[in-house]
Amino acid sequence: MEERFELEFEGRRYTLRRGESAESAAEGGGAPVGQLSWYITLGPKAITRFPAVPGETRESLRERIRRWLAENPQMPGSENIVLGGG
Repeated sequence: MEERFELEFEGRRYTLRRGESAESAAEGGGAPVGQLSWYITLGPKAITRFPAVPGETRESLRERIRRWLAENPQMPGSENIVLGGG
């Protein structure tokens, strides 16, 4: 499965990105760390992360994230979750 792709849900386009090894993330300056996780962002906002499931297809990952977004509608609107923010 690709390490980065997009998902559209309720008119918003989310980016799904698999974490990188600690060494690669450090070289890239601020990349998500941990190949055992998928990081979900909406523009510059970090929404959440999901554990990577061995052998999971892109479509089953998308469905898992859609379900979570439907159950947590407050997350995309939250003002206090920003990548690199303080």
